[in-house]
Amino acid sequence: MNSHFEPPRGVFTLPTPCELANPFWDVIKSSKYFTLQRTKASNINSFYRGVIGTIQNVFDTKQPPFRIIFRAEFTSISLQIAVSQTEKGINEAWKWVEVLGLTKLDDPSEKENYVVTKINSLVTRQDKGTDEVSEDESVRSASRAFRQTFDIAPTERLVNFYSCAYRGIIQGWMYISENYLCFYAFMLGHETKIFIELKDIQDLLKERSKRGMVADSIKVITKDGQEHFFSNLFHRDETYETLMQLITQSMQRLLKNAAIEPAPGKFIFDSNFEPSPEKEKSELKFNNSELPRSPMVPPLRKDLEERKRDIEFQTFFNLPATEHLMEECSCDFSTPEMKESLNGKLQLSEGYLAFVADDAKSCNFVLPLYTVRRVERINSGTHNFALSILNWHQMKLILQINGHKVTFEKFCNTIRDNLKNQVRYMKNLRSFLSTCFSEALLVDPKKDISTGGLGLIFGFPGDVKKLRDRYKTKLWIEYLQTNGRNLTLVKVPYFSKLVRVGLPNKLRGEIWELCSGAIFLRFVNDGMYEKLQKDNAGKVSLSTEEIEKDLNRSLPEYPAYQTKEGINTLRRVLTAYSWKDPELGYCQAMNIVASAILIYMSEEQAFWTLSVLCDRLIPGYYSTSMYGAILDQIIFEHYVQNKMPLLYEHFQNVDVQLSVACLPWSPSIISNWTG
Repeated sequence: MNSHFEPPRGVFTLPTPCELANPFWDVIKSSKYFTLQRTKASNINSFYRGVIGTIQNVFDTKQPPFRIIFRAEFTSISLQIAVSQTEKGINEAWKWVEVLGLTKLDDPSEKENYVVTKINSLVTRQDKGTDEVSEDESVRSASRAFRQTFDIAPTERLVNFYSCAYRGIIQGWMYISENYLCFYAFMLGHETKIFIELKDIQDLLKERSKRGMVADSIKVITKDGQEHFFSNLFHRDETYETLMQLITQSMQRLLKNAAIEPAPGKFIFDSNFEPSPEKEKSELKFNNSELPRSPMVPPLRKDLEERKRDIEFQTFFNLPATEHLMEECSCDFSTPEMKESLNGKLQLSEGYLAFVADDAKSCNFVLPLYTVRRVERINSGTHNFALSILNWHQMKLILQINGHKVTFEKFCNTIRDNLKNQVRYMKNLRSFLSTCFSEALLVDPKKDISTGGLGLIFGFPGDVKKLRDRYKTKLWIEYLQTNGRNLTLVKVPYFSKLVRVGLPNKLRGEIWELCSGAIFLRFVNDGMYEKLQKDNAGKVSLSTEEIEKDLNRSLPEYPAYQTKEGINTLRRVLTAYSWKDPELGYCQAMNIVASAILIYMSEEQAFWTLSVLCDRLIPGYYSTSMYGAILDQIIFEHYVQNKMPLLYEHFQNVDVQLSVACLPWSPSIISNWTG
């Protein structure tokens, strides 16, 4: 039908209902099914053009000067299917729609369906990853105006747009995208454009306008010292939070890309490697097939909100990055041993059920769904909706849901489906728990365990009498018997007190991996540590060469690292991590951290704890640019300057820069600092 013409890119839009007879548009061309129109503003004198432009600016109705409309016979609806800033672009689109071959179809409904399907397919294929396939029509329209006004690439997605005033007098529209903050206004022929890259923003402040009476303003300060004041923001806090989230992401991308060194984990030699001609040949093949069609996508704003919510959920409960918050509701939590229930928030993801009390310090827990033996509805005297959950360790949790029946039913259906998906992990539970010291501790405190850290063989650091391990062990046994253990532990206020009292040496590694969330990664990635060792045996990289240099510098005063057994253990953990994350590979000071935790943990425990430290808890500390450690030291220096001005002044007088002097503390997490 239209094989002689390639459809122009960036012109067609998702079919949108519109009015064919519009006083702001003139008809340029018309056929049986399509009409090409041009705005009156492009064909009148400057005064009226300014008036129309002002109206369009105030009501955010600015459109490209050319558009094509499809007139549907069956439903009598007019659909806008293409827009363009140039006459050349719209004429190319007109040529393409004219040869669609609608005359070959007899049924008017078939013609309408064909055009809508064809244009939808074209847009979702050409504009995959752009706002042209957004579910929100207002976002599509605003994004189009934003990109055309500021000449932005179609791949730049708009997050949100707000009506506001620049410097209190110029009313217009603020556009926030993934990488830019822009403002546009057109008032009576005068155009105002502000274009700011998010990475150039140095400070963002909430301000008051109307002589300090109204909290509706934001001040943006850029690196070159320019100040931009936006007021009349009716969603000021939402705008501020969105900008803060995007600026943070922009700076993280900038810092991560600052390194110019090659990836240290990339292997440079493999004694077992043999080139495969078939593989080499297959890698040279070029796939020029048509891109798959993409469905409609939600606005980026919604995606960012969900991402922020997921990150807060993962961070608070130390969960893997693969978990997403699926359900959330108010809940009263209790156990048979508790005197009264605690009100808080119950949250559910694909693999975990989590609770945090309104007073976050009073109680919280994370329950992996693969540790759940039974879930049943129960009758509660004070609540209409309640669940009783029995976990692997025979501990009963009572969850009384606050809310409507619809909320309760939705929550029950989701947890039921998620429990079914977690059944496959239950077969590994018994063998996994045999590696947890708390299991043996509650059976026989005096019994030796077969797996653990180097301390079990070479002894633990410190004075045995001062450590009071027996006393601490007794306190922890009492806590674990009442509040669960390892994967099913419930943290009540007494948990924090016990941590401050101290951890028994044999239990220390388990509590560390539990509090960091490494225990969850170790369980769901069963066998991965051994596989990394096996798959990369004989390979050499820049990282493995650096690791060999640092092995004998790792806590040399500890007996284990004066033996082959201790050195080999440390080598295996560090090289396994360098192959797991070849982009990061190995960085000096990783050996100090790994050698310290290996005293209390098995190799696999230490491997996953090191992964959590590097990837989530202290990101950027071990990158080639060490951006995380450097940023934290700069923040530390500013903190000392604000809170301890006399001490800061003293360091300045003796010409000591704190951020430089204290930098070695950060990568080693102060484990090699003795004061």
